[in-house]
Amino acid sequence: MTSVFLLLLLLPTIIHSLPLQPRGISTPLSCTKVNIIEQGTSPWSLQRISSTAPVTQNGRPTTELSYKYRFTELEDGEGVEVYIVDTGIDVEHPEFGRRARNAISTFDDDLEENSGHGTQIAGAIGSLNYGVAKNVSLVGIKVFSPLFDTKNAAALIANITSGVESAILLHNARRAAKNFKGSIMNLGFGFPKEVFDAAGNSDDLKKMLKKAVDDGMHVTVAAGDRGRDACTDFPAGYVKDIPGLIVVGATDVFDKRLDTADFGPCIDLHAPGGEIVSTTLKGGVKVDSGTFLSAAIVTGVIAGEMGKNEKLRMDPLGMKRLVKDKALKGVLRGVEKGGDLLVYSGMPGNPVEEFV
Repeated sequence: MTSVFLLLLLLPTIIHSLPLQPRGISTPLSCTKVNIIEQGTSPWSLQRISSTAPVTQNGRPTTELSYKYRFTELEDGEGVEVYIVDTGIDVEHPEFGRRARNAISTFDDDLEENSGHGTQIAGAIGSLNYGVAKNVSLVGIKVFSPLFDTKNAAALIANITSGVESAILLHNARRAAKNFKGSIMNLGFGFPKEVFDAAGNSDDLKKMLKKAVDDGMHVTVAAGDRGRDACTDFPAGYVKDIPGLIVVGATDVFDKRLDTADFGPCIDLHAPGGEIVSTTLKGGVKVDSGTFLSAAIVTGVIAGEMGKNEKLRMDPLGMKRLVKDKALKGVLRGVEKGGDLLVYSGMPGNPVEEFV
């Protein structure tokens, strides 16, 4: 994709570009010339993942869209499909263009997203103004509904397992496509061990997640938002048996773990998750906090890495190692019990802040 096309997609949110070569962003890509695009109207979370320095607020609220996100054309997620196993996606939201669709529902319904949770996740991953990977394809796998009785543990786990299986089937069917650059499955939820114990069929989900990783899918998992050991929330706790999973904790604008976010040795790394601006139903915008949003941000980073690392597109463990190796170390507070890494896109330098 040319940089001109990407610029048109991002207008009016792109303030200017910082080209690595004199001719600017309209210069064709080459092995040695890659344009850096700067979005000057981004959420704080996007500036944080593309900068080694902490976010400088200078009196600005975290919800203000005046932070700077820098990325390259190779990191836009084109050719990557993200399967969001959640409540579906509001595919008519203008932030998604024609890149979002609802593929599967485990309910006998019309696939309509009627909660907003899945749309928030999709927005943090790949919406034009609020997302990490601006051109990724977003696929809704609907396994939750406001009308669904989550107290029925067995039915709940069966629904999730069915959704995961559907995502695997879609991934495998698409592998021969010419523009295939890999698949990511995003799981932005967690349930306590008691629910899985009551279900009696939790091994089915673990086996299906292992199959997803074995089949070359990258799987990001929210650590959980109960302020306890992530190893006791699932599917995050499965990382002990399925090391290819990427379990993500949440931090705030001060690089501190959210008090409500799970912690512990099952967490691989952290990402911004406090007061994140993203999409919601009916073309709207919503500010929310939680590991479901930090996991979405890591999903977007992985989608970007697929554009740069062809050999890792079907290698979940290799991609996990890369993302952890690139992450910022020793910058977080409140994460002493595990996951002392902050996701980082690897963008050189830091955006120049200009305050009046």
